[in-house]
Amino acid sequence: MPIANFTLKTALLVATAALAIAAPVAAQNIGSVASQEPTLRGTPPGGGTRTLNLGTGVVQDETIASSASGRGQILFMDQTTLSLAPNTTIVLDQFVFNADGGGQMGLQMTQGALRFIGGTLSRGQEATVTTPTATIGIRGSSSLIQYLNGETVAVFLAGERLCITTPAGGRQCTSRRGGVLTEDGYQGRVNPAFLAQMLQLIDGAPRGGGGGTGLGSGVNNPNPSDRGPVSTTGEEFDPEVFDDDFDGDDARDFLPELPTPTGCTGPNC
Repeated sequence: MPIANFTLKTALLVATAALAIAAPVAAQNIGSVASQEPTLRGTPPGGGTRTLNLGTGVVQDETIASSASGRGQILFMDQTTLSLAPNTTIVLDQFVFNADGGGQMGLQMTQGALRFIGGTLSRGQEATVTTPTATIGIRGSSSLIQYLNGETVAVFLAGERLCITTPAGGRQCTSRRGGVLTEDGYQGRVNPAFLAQMLQLIDGAPRGGGGGTGLGSGVNNPNPSDRGPVSTTGEEFDPEVFDDDFDGDDARDFLPELPTPTGCTGPNC
């Protein structure tokens, strides 16, 4: 009898150990869906595609895609916010957030457009958004990034610094509000028509109420729906700051380079 009991216990222990080894470890959430309209889908590593509803957790290496009419916001553990335009696909391929506030963040965007509002991680070092043609480095700031027809366009909204690095190794940065970077470097100040187009693409039709900019749906923190993006340094984004030189001709050109003041040659002019 003791021998039989011992054999049964041994078999149970072996079976339990085998199940423990075979069972996958649940991936840790690195953020959650803060808003979605109407359809946002995610494909975690090794899993099937799922619908991402409000509050659904997302994990590292998950692919997130918006539909042709869909938009969404992802709020990460460090308070970084990503707002996705329709037809946008990203991969959350790097997110480490330590207890002391250190870590790193990186993602890929294979198509579409997004708004990035930096959280804790981008204060200490650049968070990166990599497209097929460039890598955008975002340091303590908010920006708009678009990859369309084989071209990457990044617009610096507010904060510390925005940089672009090409596969060939070229790198340029700007800390000028409204500064535009492409694979060809610094392109000058953003055209108001292009800015308005990108914001409406990402946020949808403006919503009334709140007395703010009406840039569409948002999350309670750090990007309330009644104001525009903020940087980690506390700067507010005011889209009207870009309207000074707007006229009818601007609507025909997305990215005109405005005249550079005499004696000024850098991207921060």
